[in-house]
Amino acid sequence: MAESHSQVVAEPGSTKRVDEPVRYDDEEVIWQGSPSQLVNLGTYIFWGIITFAAAFGLLLWNSGIGRSYGDALDQVIEYAIAGTLVFAILSCLMAYLSTRYERTVITRNKIKEAKGITSIFRRELFCEISDITDFKSPPAGLIGIFGLSTLVIETHDDDQPIISIRAIPDRDALIKLLLPVWRKAKMDRKGYFAE
Repeated sequence: MAESHSQVVAEPGSTKRVDEPVRYDDEEVIWQGSPSQLVNLGTYIFWGIITFAAAFGLLLWNSGIGRSYGDALDQVIEYAIAGTLVFAILSCLMAYLSTRYERTVITRNKIKEAKGITSIFRRELFCEISDITDFKSPPAGLIGIFGLSTLVIETHDDDQPIISIRAIPDRDALIKLLLPVWRKAKMDRKGYFAE
């Protein structure tokens, strides 16, 4: 469950291509990943408790509590509990799929965020590496127990002022990989994109 789908494509701290000028068509992927399903742990626990309570309530109702009430109320209770169970399953499935299809790809020029379950609802946002203003490392919280953390990237991009790469296994390695590329892009493009 703690598995996060991330892949460092280039070596962390590698300076192999840092000294080369940044080409605007260079879309070599240096990192890509998806958050761990642990980000949904609260959702799974919440709906697990609701499902257990609904199943326990149905068991109590069918054990004899519902005999003194009419058939109409018995049917309403059974439908309400069944509806709760279906809603709980759909909510957990939606949380799972949303996280499963969330993907961040970092190239030497761009950060691409893709979110959405199907191609109909998929939203892709692109941010230039040179638009990054700052990196933040918020406290990991409960996911830190599993060796995961989140990287928050602040940018000048209007569509993506905040890029949150959630629940990844080695945030520091990603920062070490991204910093030289960001600095190089910032210096090379300063004349073109002066602030």
